[in-house]
Amino acid sequence: MSIAPALISTFAPWGNTELIFKVPNTTLSVDQATGNYTYGEITIEYLAYLKIQQPNWKTSSGTDQTTYNVSGRLLSPSTLDPRIVNGSQALATHNGVKGRFELIIDLSMPAASFPDLKQPISGIFRVTGGG
Repeated sequence: MSIAPALISTFAPWGNTELIFKVPNTTLSVDQATGNYTYGEITIEYLAYLKIQQPNWKTSSGTDQTTYNVSGRLLSPSTLDPRIVNGSQALATHNGVKGRFELIIDLSMPAASFPDLKQPISGIFRVTGGG
């Protein structure tokens, strides 16, 4: 992840999660393998405070024991880009643990108040690797 350590220390101890979303931009390019036009991607990085909720895993077969519900607030930037929508996924590092974050839009807060407060964020964190 490439969020500057100085920014992380500014929000200490709250900046515990780095999120990297890839969103399409307006630049068209030609895929050399297929000849099809495709949109390019840009990377948007966020620093957030996410609290992991205690999982309620059952011991039955088929239980995914790598998923955690998380909720918190965006710290920097403080609002999500409009291209990031419900279900968008990001590469994530939470307290040094690598994973994938899937956004679940919080509909309980009016969007008009997002610029005034750090935007609430919630979703699912799936562990994909160690620290």
